[in-house]
Amino acid sequence: MLKSLFLPIIFLFLPLNNNLASNLNGYNKAEAQSFKNSSADSDWDLILNRYVIKSEPDGVNLFNYSALSKSSDDWVLLNNYLTSLEGIDPNLMLKNEAIAYYANLYNAVTVKLITENYPIKSIRKLGPFNSGPWKRKIIKLNGELVSLDDIEHKILRSKYLSPYIHYMLNCASISCPNLQKKAWKGETLKSDQQRAVSEYINSSRGVALKKDGLQVSSIYKWFKGDFKSDGGVLDHILKHANKDLKNAIKKVEKIKSYNYDWTLNDVTVN
Repeated sequence: MLKSLFLPIIFLFLPLNNNLASNLNGYNKAEAQSFKNSSADSDWDLILNRYVIKSEPDGVNLFNYSALSKSSDDWVLLNNYLTSLEGIDPNLMLKNEAIAYYANLYNAVTVKLITENYPIKSIRKLGPFNSGPWKRKIIKLNGELVSLDDIEHKILRSKYLSPYIHYMLNCASISCPNLQKKAWKGETLKSDQQRAVSEYINSSRGVALKKDGLQVSSIYKWFKGDFKSDGGVLDHILKHANKDLKNAIKKVEKIKSYNYDWTLNDVTVN
């Protein structure tokens, strides 16, 4: 009898481990941050759904910056979304949720920069000597000002080491992988990445057959090392190319040139 009473008393003084404590609370900190992020992303979904327009037949997703600049309600919605992201700590998120968070933050800030400086012909005009806005410390992340370059290079490319990061970020240019019509989400990250890489590689923006050989996006030159995990750039492209493109590439077997069009991905221009 004494033994059976003693055990529960001891249990009361034992510290709860993190997993048990989180279960008692209903969800852990990572799940809480993910829930908060998902709730915020609904505003970004509305913006994307309203202003991203697919251009046929090339499949480029264009953005109606002019219309957004004239909508005071949606401009407030975009700014409120960015403010909500500033109140989230991605370090507490699950891996895929964090990747989605950073990509959404990067893309939303880019849309804001273009819209508040509209009309412009290229994002590169937002910096001296066509250097663009990428190094400007303009985004608050855990209370610290960071740049778009910090998000892309110091966080996403350094911490998560995946070639598929490049298909998630949009630099408001024709040759960029598409800005999708919905926010990136952790639970559908892998399938959404696969769709994004496929639509890019199987478009002339990603890969094109020219008279002198194979021309690919400059992304594959600038970030060549990032594709080593897929066997290198050409193997990566072949992995996601459709049947016709794959057969054509196998006949050429070598990249001859690179190309990148920095023209704004603007509905009213293209």
